[in-house]
Amino acid sequence: MVVVLGIGVAIGILIGGGHSGGNSAAVPASSSAPAPSSAAPAMTTSRREAAPGIYSMGTITDACDLVDSTPLHRWSSTPREDPQHQEFPPNTSDGGNLYCAIRYTSPSTVDDDATVDEAGISLQVQFTGAEAAPAYDRWKQTDTAATGAKPASGEVAGIGAQGYWHTATTDTSNGMTYIVGVHDSNISVRVEVAVLRAKGEPPVNRDELDTIAKNQAQQALNELKKE
Repeated sequence: MVVVLGIGVAIGILIGGGHSGGNSAAVPASSSAPAPSSAAPAMTTSRREAAPGIYSMGTITDACDLVDSTPLHRWSSTPREDPQHQEFPPNTSDGGNLYCAIRYTSPSTVDDDATVDEAGISLQVQFTGAEAAPAYDRWKQTDTAATGAKPASGEVAGIGAQGYWHTATTDTSNGMTYIVGVHDSNISVRVEVAVLRAKGEPPVNRDELDTIAKNQAQQALNELKKE
């Protein structure tokens, strides 16, 4: 049986997750389940003028340029597919949106004929429209309300003006999804990291995913701040 990291379907992140967040229970897909969608989530527009602030899309033409996926290579390093990305620049009715998802796979160190390990990361950025609530509010409400397996949530300090984290693991602790959402000025950033290991392999360490997600959120803020 091949166990896949189903982004938005099986383990609950990355491709197909959407700006509204979603359940992030890290559970493997069954062998009969269809392959997870690789389509990026549809971006929403606010029908309002873009809000002023200290962040801008600038000349970003590929959202994945903002993502450092190197830390995932310690678990899996073979690209599962090409990076998925979408960029919607600001206009008269919306502040702009960015989306990137990257997934890796590798043979299981326990039984490479039976399972495949996976690791993935996604980045969502939404610039706030004038008089509109930041996407951060919606993401936090949805993410922290998610049930899934062994969920936990908390506050994030020191990145932007406000932030939260949310995590869920499989019952055997061999798969974990970790989310960090932050808001600052006119920008909302949501990072999701997921790692799935075969049964019998060492469990995923939450602190490691926490560090990766927080560093990525801070990196996005740094790169998108106006000069």
